Amino acid sequence: MESGGAVLIVERALGNNNDRKHIDALRENGYTVNTIARGTNPVPMMSELNPVAACFQYDYPDLPGLADLQNAKQRVPSVPILMITQAHSEALAVWAFRTRVWDYFVEPVDINRFLAVVEVLAAVRQADARTPGRKERGVASAPYRIPAEARVRPPDTPSTAQTRALENALSFIDRHLHEKIAQADVASICGLSPFQFSRAFKRHFGTTFQEYLLRRRVAEAMHMLKHPGASITDVCYNVGFRDLSYFTRIFHRYVGEPPREYRERAKISANGKPPELPDPEQVLSLPMRNPKH
Repeated sequence: MESGGAVLIVERALGNNNDRKHIDALRENGYTVNTIARGTNPVPMMSELNPVAACFQYDYPDLPGLADLQNAKQRVPSVPILMITQAHSEALAVWAFRTRVWDYFVEPVDINRFLAVVEVLAAVRQADARTPGRKERGVASAPYRIPAEARVRPPDTPSTAQTRALENALSFIDRHLHEKIAQADVASICGLSPFQFSRAFKRHFGTTFQEYLLRRRVAEAMHMLKHPGASITDVCYNVGFRDLSYFTRIFHRYVGEPPREYRERAKISANGKPPELPDPEQVLSLPMRNPKH
């Protein structure tokens, strides 16, 4: 099989029980996989190989491991970074996207979505190779501070059962974002009744489950629309919408403009003329906009 390019796996797990199926899937689909062991600086190999992506893999992210990712993004901004974590928190996901991580996965990794993201990155890399002199997109010079709450603790750290259940809900959403997600099913997975789950989710996150789910889908869509090779229809279905007109309406509601206009402005931003383009993670916290149609 023809090689799809090189992908770096940057090991930053504290233990040895990470999911490896996505690595096997990369090899099966023609990608060359290089591994960088924990404690080894990934920057030299990222600079030398110029891979399709550098995939930072964690079980319970600690301060040194997150600092390594942040440093790598600053030193080699042209290499897209994917983040895979066994443990998940909202603060960790927000920090990752603010650090300009290309995409964020929670174990067990959704292999189809993972391969789809890598395929898009490979296509972008090939397009860049055919366009000499294209300006690479940089990152903000001032790194975001790694918040204490983003350093996800191992499972033996005391926490309430309900908080753990709600973190499971966010992990489930991230893993199944491209599918239909019913609130009753998520409540059952968390060991709560629909009524208990609804009240706990609203109290903990300050928004309803359905509101968060829509915002999460739109945030992912904003992220994907920055990829030159992704069509609006593909993005619609990949983030869990099943109707293009409904997706367009919901996207407009939260972002303030339809997907097509947002994508065009993203292209302008990528070419070095940055308009005021909202970050995807902002949709998870900003008040909903109500544009006139």
